[in-house]
Amino acid sequence: MCSRAIYKSLQKVPNVANVQEDIEHSSYHVQFNNPSLISPEKLKKAVLDAGFSVAWMEVNINFHNTEVASDSSLKLNELIFYFVGVNKQILNGEKKLLIVDKDYLQEDDRKKFTGNFGSGLSGSNGEKIYHVTLSKS
Repeated sequence: MCSRAIYKSLQKVPNVANVQEDIEHSSYHVQFNNPSLISPEKLKKAVLDAGFSVAWMEVNINFHNTEVASDSSLKLNELIFYFVGVNKQILNGEKKLLIVDKDYLQEDDRKKFTGNFGSGLSGSNGEKIYHVTLSKS
């Protein structure tokens, strides 16, 4: 019943095209009608509204010769991804970014990263800023 409540709540998020649940791993893969309109904040709210918390959230992004490093940022549409715990490198192809902000990753896992990250901060133009690292999964 728990997974069904989250599943139904995620399906109601605007721009969500498909939700696939993995009951064995207690995870959900969400696809969007328009990937440029991804909203981690709305996904988190949907899980909270279903009565649960987010254990971790990853975002898949396609990179094309993009240089990243710790303390660097990347703007995609209205979101800014600020990298932590990442060695300087060039990214190509699809990569998973793990959001390490409060309410997007369990506290014990967040302790692996330095800094006290908020819960999706706002930039000077109203863009959302998410602290992320490259996911190992």
